[in-house]
Amino acid sequence: MMRRRQWFISAFLFLISVIFLLFSKTLFTSGAPERNSALALPAASECKALLLPNREYYPYLKSFFQKAEKSIVGTVYLVKANNYPDNEPSDLLRELIAASKRNVQVEIVLENSEDKDSLESNRYAAQTLEKAGVHVRFDSASIATHAKTFVIDGRYCFLGSHNLTHAAMSRNAELSIFLDSPEMAEKITNFIHQIPR
Repeated sequence: MMRRRQWFISAFLFLISVIFLLFSKTLFTSGAPERNSALALPAASECKALLLPNREYYPYLKSFFQKAEKSIVGTVYLVKANNYPDNEPSDLLRELIAASKRNVQVEIVLENSEDKDSLESNRYAAQTLEKAGVHVRFDSASIATHAKTFVIDGRYCFLGSHNLTHAAMSRNAELSIFLDSPEMAEKITNFIHQIPR
């Protein structure tokens, strides 16, 4: 009698365990909030995405700088511009200046690097942009802003590994992504605006 009772208890517990395993995904995910809902992607139908590996980044980003109508907001870890005619970063700075001159609001956040050469490069880029009326600010020296992002017209997003350097745009193994999503654009813009000064 005792063994039969133990057997029923064991069978009952086993059955409860199986039911729990079968329905645990539903129990724990249906009403639970997303872990990182602040950066969650919208539904696939709401977000067009395109990978931009290596050299594909520069011409695509340039074309969107040229088409910008309202705003360009971005953050870059390193900008290495120079006076060479085929220097992609210098070309992109010219496009940001041209956008500003056609009344596009341009805001750029640059890294206040501990590395002397990087900081000097970023300061040169900042001075070039500021002379033309572009709003530039440096992040706080207490943090490193490693993000490389641009949001154009509150809709088109570029984010990934590309710094604005000739090496990143011509020889490095780099990967960035383009998103057509107003929802993601708003979240990325908010991220950029909250970077400490």
